[in-house]
Amino acid sequence: MKYPKESKNRRKKRIENLLEEKPATGAAPAPERFRLPGSPPSFREWGAGDRNEFDSSLEPDPEAMWKQQRNHWEDEGGRGPGQGFRAGLLRRTVASLLVFGAVWGIFAVQEPWAVKAQYFVTDILSNDMDFAAAQVWYEEHFNGAPSFIPIFGDEQVPAEKVTAAHELSAPLAGSIVRPFATSLNGVEIIPADDSSASVTVKSVDTGRVLAVSKEARGGIRITVRHTGEITAEYGHLSGTRLAVDDWVQSGDEIGWIQGTEDARVPLLFFAVMKDKTYIDPAEVVSFD
Repeated sequence: MKYPKESKNRRKKRIENLLEEKPATGAAPAPERFRLPGSPPSFREWGAGDRNEFDSSLEPDPEAMWKQQRNHWEDEGGRGPGQGFRAGLLRRTVASLLVFGAVWGIFAVQEPWAVKAQYFVTDILSNDMDFAAAQVWYEEHFNGAPSFIPIFGDEQVPAEKVTAAHELSAPLAGSIVRPFATSLNGVEIIPADDSSASVTVKSVDTGRVLAVSKEARGGIRITVRHTGEITAEYGHLSGTRLAVDDWVQSGDEIGWIQGTEDARVPLLFFAVMKDKTYIDPAEVVSFD
């Protein structure tokens, strides 16, 4: 029969065809099939190859990306970090020049509003910060000053109440002969030494001379702006060496009073104004 022989020939042909389809040795391996992100690798994938190998194409370097984006932003904006710093420095310089020019202009103008501004600026730059008042505020609101601030830990200096009255020195040694109630704008003081000799009138506190004017009866009146929003007037003066914008300290000479030719005892007119209102000088000055 011919069937067994034909079947044998077909099997032989099939084996030859399978051998011809086998890939040649050393050929490139077939590309890996697509795998979903996050799918765990097989045991053979973990064990194959060098474990220290890292494919940088899978996850880019964050620092490199940030540098590339920064360069891109700088190219689009047209300015880099150096230009931003220079622009900020220029703005601060212009602002400083404007503030300096404003302060210079205030001191160059002799107007009432400018005088107030001058006193405010000078007072801030001349006087130290009142740490005692801050300590009192802490003690009233927090039951004790903060111990972590060294200046508050000094117990040798007692704290002074903020509302405590500022004690002024007397302009001269004497007694009041015309009280505040008679005129409601000041008092007249007679010197303790009953003589016609010259008597020096002293400043009751630190301040700046606002005005030097002549009185209707021929005397000299000096107006001084003192600390604590207090303005004092010294009148009936026979002479002075002060001029407008001069600064005086407590106890400095304001001027002097001297008896007249008719042997009249010289009197000093003294007035105190606070918040644009005259107050009794005896409330802030102790006259012996």
